[in-house]
Amino acid sequence: MSGAFRTWREGENERDDETLGIRVERTLRIGGDEYVQNANGDVRVLRGLMARRQITEDFIDSGDFARHPEDDVLLGRGTLDDGRAVWRLRVTPPGGEPYGVALDAKTWLVDEKSYPDGDAIATLDYDDYRVLDGALVPFEEIDSSGDHRFDLHLAVEKVDVNEPIDAAIFAPFQSTVIEASAPITVRLLSDKGHLFVRAVVDGKAMTFLIDSGSQAIVLDPSAAKELGLVAQGRVEIRGAERTSGAGFANLDDVDIGGARLPVGVVSVVDLSSVQYLGVPVDGVLGYPLFAAAEVRIDPDALTMTLARPGALPALGSEIPVDTDRELPEISASVSGIDARFLADTGNNSELLLFHRFVQAHPRVAQYVGHGFVPNSGVGGSSSAVSVMVDRLAIGPFTLYNRYSNVILSDTGAFADRNDAGNIGWGSLRNFVVTFDLANGRLLLERARTFDDGRYRFGREQ
Repeated sequence: MSGAFRTWREGENERDDETLGIRVERTLRIGGDEYVQNANGDVRVLRGLMARRQITEDFIDSGDFARHPEDDVLLGRGTLDDGRAVWRLRVTPPGGEPYGVALDAKTWLVDEKSYPDGDAIATLDYDDYRVLDGALVPFEEIDSSGDHRFDLHLAVEKVDVNEPIDAAIFAPFQSTVIEASAPITVRLLSDKGHLFVRAVVDGKAMTFLIDSGSQAIVLDPSAAKELGLVAQGRVEIRGAERTSGAGFANLDDVDIGGARLPVGVVSVVDLSSVQYLGVPVDGVLGYPLFAAAEVRIDPDALTMTLARPGALPALGSEIPVDTDRELPEISASVSGIDARFLADTGNNSELLLFHRFVQAHPRVAQYVGHGFVPNSGVGGSSSAVSVMVDRLAIGPFTLYNRYSNVILSDTGAFADRNDAGNIGWGSLRNFVVTFDLANGRLLLERARTFDDGRYRFGREQ
């Protein structure tokens, strides 16, 4: 797709708007705080991984990395894909994430910044630097997720220096919020360890997977066609493997038991591998649902309660959540090793561990499987091996003898470089789980059928 971007900077305040087709994303920085509004209108405050990345971005863009060589490591000479000769550095300022920096061997300007993102190394390449009224501006930029089919090419058309900026530009963003006058409880459907809900879209009844591990609201192409939606562009998907979808489409809302979820933009992706009772589902309710509402799932009653963020009475122990990547990522430990995990209602496993993490911590699990086991999802399937993890600790709770799969793929969501794995519904179903992502927290209360697994195999842990 094509579109436009605009950036305003005034002192410590900055705003960036990026429009690609029907998708609009905005970033606002005020007094050191950074807010991001995604294409669905949800607003989040960056507190975790993305906030640490921004510290490094500022450190590089300000030139402080050159004034503080103690935070740099010289890696040697190299060549970019376009042939430019560079000197490579690794830059890690206090409180920031490690970044790669490529300095042009002729001009010493920053030609590229890079950092681990998902299953690949993301890059930001700069070229055609110009000086305008004392401001140094790269007029060409290419942002890549590692899959060059989806590279974003940006070209500067106009720069205004020392022009007045309307104060309204830096006004706070307003977040999308579910429309419900009171908490609404709906029945959930269950099949093979997955949770589904019936919802209404434009007067048509549809079945959706409840998936906190999805960053989007998704429709299958057949459902989009039934609704008369026409997809634009192509969408990059990191599911079980990297793949692509038909694109994006406008959708006003989804009605869930009388609660109206404003949507705006949906991704159109083949969901034939996601089925309820052998029939492909119509869609997936992912992060935008959990960001716009407080969501409580009771595994015993098989219900889901939706309310405006912060409206439900607190129930259980509070676990801090990092939503910087539009995913509920939490700190937990496996076999005493602390790491980041995705709280994933869309995965029916008790635990998934990523190959990179297990390679770094080979004693974290014991192999108990017989050959390879399939691990399927959106985008296909990936190879895995069965293992047993002695302990999974989440906040004050410890679950023992966790059945787990070690994902062997080096691509897709299950090869993420930032997380150690996914805590699936197989473990989360031991709790009444409340997602209050707007307030940066997850609440866990023991379910009536809570089983910590310590007596599995007839032995006590």
